[in-house]
Amino acid sequence: MTELVFDQKIDLPYVYTAGPVQRAALTGLKDGRLVASEGGGYVAVPAAPFAPDGGHLRETHELAAEGMVEAVTTAHHRPGAPVYARIRIDGASHAMLHRLDAPVEVGKRVTAVWRGDRAGAITDIEYFTAAS
Repeated sequence: MTELVFDQKIDLPYVYTAGPVQRAALTGLKDGRLVASEGGGYVAVPAAPFAPDGGHLRETHELAAEGMVEAVTTAHHRPGAPVYARIRIDGASHAMLHRLDAPVEVGKRVTAVWRGDRAGAITDIEYFTAAS
């Protein structure tokens, strides 16, 4: 049996307009701050407009860019074998995925290292490193 696969670039032009909580999150990242959204007891970081149950998250506030590692993996298939972790930011309801500078044990605390030149994206956090 022969399988035929096409590798083709398809342009799908679109315009994304960030809502109020996403704008707050992106502005915060550009300023070196981690902004969360909250509503009904759920706290999303980075800020999102809705909770998993569909409830609105309209309030925003800043959280410290530090938390605890819940899971770690190494991407051996990528150049340099980067390490990624699910990090539960202090005060957040769920963990976020981000890069670590080196393997860290589950349960250890980490803190964000910010890029010097920031653009307002989650990659403005260069990586998380073990807290001292």
